[in-house]
Amino acid sequence: MKPDEFSDRLWEFAARVGKVVDALPETKLGRHVAGQLVRCGTASAPNYDEARSAESRDDFVHKLGIATKEMRESYGWLRFTIRFALLPPTKVAAIADEAEQLLKMLSRSVHTAKPRHDLTRQSEIKNQPSIISNQQSAVTNLQSPVSHLPTYQGLDHLAIAVPDTGAALAIWRDTFGFKVLYSEDVNGGTVRLTHLDLGNTQLQLVQPLTPDHPLQAWLAKNGPGLHHFCLKVDNVEQAMKASPVPTAPEMHQGTQGKRALFLDKAATAGVQVELTGA
Repeated sequence: MKPDEFSDRLWEFAARVGKVVDALPETKLGRHVAGQLVRCGTASAPNYDEARSAESRDDFVHKLGIATKEMRESYGWLRFTIRFALLPPTKVAAIADEAEQLLKMLSRSVHTAKPRHDLTRQSEIKNQPSIISNQQSAVTNLQSPVSHLPTYQGLDHLAIAVPDTGAALAIWRDTFGFKVLYSEDVNGGTVRLTHLDLGNTQLQLVQPLTPDHPLQAWLAKNGPGLHHFCLKVDNVEQAMKASPVPTAPEMHQGTQGKRALFLDKAATAGVQVELTGA
């Protein structure tokens, strides 16, 4: 897909987001979601266009990364809209699918650009035509499959096991002022995951909701505290196959429909590590 075509597709997505925002109910939750969605849903297009005229490779990767981050958040809020029935699924499913496709394409583009990120700024300025060519390559190959093994893309979140989400929010939201991003019950309603914004990553509060959930025993032994940290990867299934250490036998449901996977903590000196898709 050519850069101009992809830009048009992002702007079309922004316009469709506007229609969803206008259709959301005039309730406290509806207005909150509308405010979040109109901000992130219209942000990827201008950031992508800015990336195309970046002054350096650093600037290019940074702006393209912002476009990807905003699309990821848009996808999350659209799924939230469906999950909490703020609008009929038939009105949101198609644009949520488009958000997922755009997110994959942007993520691949960022990944394509990053391997050349070690050039110095001086050499970037001296070889500006080469930089533009590399940027063009990253953009025009948005739909090319990633052929190599998945790589770690940074920290997705830190997870704290808690017996009561409300009590934990009194600390992390009310005392520290961390903004709540979303909360959802997953794995058949057996565990509640609540995410707060730490700025450069997220804090996940994990509350078991059933008496026989494995986290109940963990809490009884350890008390509330840090349970694991989660890394982002290109593809969880590939990461499971290519992992240098043993993993859990099966993937599990993470937040916002993402699949996730735990590494065997016996291979990481007792540290619990989770992997999740970008």
